[in-house]
Amino acid sequence: MSKNEFNIENSTPIEIKSKIQREGIWPQYTQRIKTLERAEKEFWKLFAQENDSLRKRAILEDLVNLQPVLSNCYTTAVSMLIPDKELKN
Repeated sequence: MSKNEFNIENSTPIEIKSKIQREGIWPQYTQRIKTLERAEKEFWKLFAQENDSLRKRAILEDLVNLQPVLSNCYTTAVSMLIPDKELKN
C-alpha cells in the first residue's frame, strides 16, 4: 500500500466518515442510490408485463431483496449528513 492510500481496516468509523465527507464521494453514493431506485422501478415494470405467476414471484422476491439494501443506503446517507453524530461499531 502506498503512503497516500487509505487503510479502512485500521480506521475508526469517524475517520472513515470524515474521509468520505472530505473527499466528496457523495455524488457517487447518491448515484448508486438512484441506480438502485431505477432498478426497483424496472422490476415493477417487468412485474406488470409478466403473465407467468412463477416469474412474477421471482420478480417480487428480487424486489423484497432490494428493500433492505435501499433502506441501508438511506440510513447511511442520513448518518453521513449529520457531521457531529457519533458512529457506533
